[in-house]
Amino acid sequence: MKNNRGFCLVQELVCFCLTAVLLAIAIQGFYRSNYLLNQSLELQQAVQVAQQVLAGEEYSGRFDVTQRISSGSTDGLAVQEVQAAYGKVRVTLIRALPTAERLSADGGAVGITAGSSAGDIGF
Repeated sequence: MKNNRGFCLVQELVCFCLTAVLLAIAIQGFYRSNYLLNQSLELQQAVQVAQQVLAGEEYSGRFDVTQRISSGSTDGLAVQEVQAAYGKVRVTLIRALPTAERLSADGGAVGITAGSSAGDIGF
């Protein structure tokens, strides 16, 4: 009968090395997913901050917020741009606003009718 103890030791070493490689890959994947989750949360917070500023609310926090409204108007619209940045995360939101010349005398926007139109038909 042959002595196979050396072969069992080699098998154990190969299994240990394979397990270590697979464990290292799993840990790397875990850290990468955690990094992406944190980046996603930062991006969501930056979008919320930019939306708050677009809505006219005040913001003071860790994000650097810059707001710019274009002075020239195109087709009676002014452009409002808000940028929120912190570290590698940078979000820019843009909104078009009607200008004073676009508004009609009654305060409504040109081309938009006010009032109830349910059942009212005029010829």
